[in-house]
Amino acid sequence: MKLSIIDRYIAKELLQVFLAVIFVLLVVVLGTEVVHLLSWVAQGVIPISALLYYLVNSMFEFGVVLIPLSLMICILLTFGRLHRDSEMAAIMSAGIGPWQWYRPLLLVSIPIIILLFILLLYIQPLVALQRAELTAKIRSQAEVDQLLIGQFNRASSGGILFLESEDKTSKLINNVFFQQNSDDTSHVDLSKSTGTYTDESGRRYMMMHEGTHYIGNAGEPDFKIIKYKDYGIYINKKNVHAHVSESTRSTVELWHSNRPADRAELQWRITLPLATIIVVIMALPLSHTDPRSGRYAKLAIALILYLLYSNLLGVGKTWIEQEKVPIWIGTWWVHVIAIVFTFFLLKRSGYFAGLKSGRRWLKAQQAKENASDS
Repeated sequence: MKLSIIDRYIAKELLQVFLAVIFVLLVVVLGTEVVHLLSWVAQGVIPISALLYYLVNSMFEFGVVLIPLSLMICILLTFGRLHRDSEMAAIMSAGIGPWQWYRPLLLVSIPIIILLFILLLYIQPLVALQRAELTAKIRSQAEVDQLLIGQFNRASSGGILFLESEDKTSKLINNVFFQQNSDDTSHVDLSKSTGTYTDESGRRYMMMHEGTHYIGNAGEPDFKIIKYKDYGIYINKKNVHAHVSESTRSTVELWHSNRPADRAELQWRITLPLATIIVVIMALPLSHTDPRSGRYAKLAIALILYLLYSNLLGVGKTWIEQEKVPIWIGTWWVHVIAIVFTFFLLKRSGYFAGLKSGRRWLKAQQAKENASDS
């Protein structure tokens, strides 16, 4: 298929706007995710070394969700600008009708939808599984391996632990403060240094050297002070397995499964690219604006329709998981509603009248505008 100059021009505009929109949306969403992950680091939930892995993982997950929205916004912005600047009127005067606009639109949209389909079927399950395995690995680590130097750490037992500095040569931590409560009695340890020790059987201990142990509550007479040279605290080894959910299962596993949650996940991976195709077709008539109404006249309406569509798909997926609807109905009823509404938009915008001639469609639109002005 030979592309005309206008096809290449519109396709180039669409691609540039799409890349700009998805970049901005990813920056906004990932900025919020960075703040969330940093709070986890500060609380000791994840180590600082895992921050980048979680961020890259989140980028893939958010990217899949943002592709349909970015594609819709780019169509609205691109064709809205062409209408506002009267470039579309010049294109239609040359005999290029509304249905011919779909050629450059699909030229850009189809590769993006294919990429989305591949991401959903093959890449996203691997990314979700990697995140689950990383989370399990972090939770399997001993608590002492996740302590942060130079700040207060909250222990799982409810105590408070402060590590002042680390000696890089001896790998010992200097000046340790550890406070915990046992049987409504405060226990405080102050040690000059601490490190880890592994015995012959493989059991690990946190060894505190040259310290003082205080037992008792402030203001009470029953107070004990014990000085010690070495004091070992057993480090319990945890073994946490990765949480394998339907989002981490491969498409082949979902296909052979009869679990409602798995069937819902499989249908979701198919329904999102299909919804993107419908959104692309729907966005074109929504993008039509006259030069006086501005470039963003119908952007709010289109976003409301998109949110309504995506929320209904989410409801359909939930109904499959809860077995409220049979699998063969699934989320297809939402697509049927969207297709009927898209057909209504195309007919209302006069796209069927301009099936053969762009000049005929242009005359019809000008007649509508003149009638509305009068």
